Amino acid sequence: VPAGHDPYAQAPLDAHGHPGPPAVQVVVPGAMSSAPVDLKRRIHRRLLQYMDLKTLDMGAVQEEELRARARNLLIDIIGELEADIDPNVDREMLIKEVLDEALGLGPLEDLLEDETVTEIMVVNREHIYVERNGRIEYTGKTFTTHEAVLAVIERIITPLGRRIDESSPLVDARLKDGSRVNAIIPPLAIKGPCITIRKFGKTSLTIEDLINWGSITPPIASFLEKCVRGHMNIFISGGTGSGKTTLLNCMASFIPNTERIITIEDAAELRLPQD
Repeated sequence: VPAGHDPYAQAPLDAHGHPGPPAVQVVVPGAMSSAPVDLKRRIHRRLLQYMDLKTLDMGAVQEEELRARARNLLIDIIGELEADIDPNVDREMLIKEVLDEALGLGPLEDLLEDETVTEIMVVNREHIYVERNGRIEYTGKTFTTHEAVLAVIERIITPLGRRIDESSPLVDARLKDGSRVNAIIPPLAIKGPCITIRKFGKTSLTIEDLINWGSITPPIASFLEKCVRGHMNIFISGGTGSGKTTLLNCMASFIPNTERIITIEDAAELRLPQD
């Protein structure tokens, strides 16, 4: 399939509002392809049924053991459905995608691992976008159902003691790596559950990094350091993704170790080097 092309998208409408020719899925002979959404949905549903039947105490099972059990079940399920699966479908990829959706964060797993991605936007189950180098890109990845998106939201917020339902349809949270998460579900989200994940780099940037990139000049960096050490009140403002938190983290590094630091944050994002 050509890069960026969604083989499961509806055919575009012409100038008169009528469907145009159907999208063509190009398969290179001998090449492995991804499984159709309806097949993944079918396998996922059967996996959940089997897990309910064969697992007595889900709470007592470690994550690694649970994933191993689920993988073995998927091998059996795919064997049962072998006649219905295209020979060109990559079996390992199919197992990974269903496992990720059943036990992890679904198609978001690979995007979270991708260090070039700074933001992940799930508009609805069929439309997932990312931001790379300041540009928004369509990924072509999908969830099988709206319920699968909701399950991912629950997987993120439940360990944090948060909840999301019709009476409280919007929640802010963070992942283990510090990435910021915002989730919205119906009735506020009219096209199904919506997730936005703002990722943070694994290494904290310094004011020297900003100077080397040309984002700030040495005299201004020195001025800001004097402002921090002089206990000035400072506002940092800007649009989404403009670097507010990055700049604040860099400036916070100027706070002497002899000071007591208190942060008040709606979603904890600061990475302070001080004790």
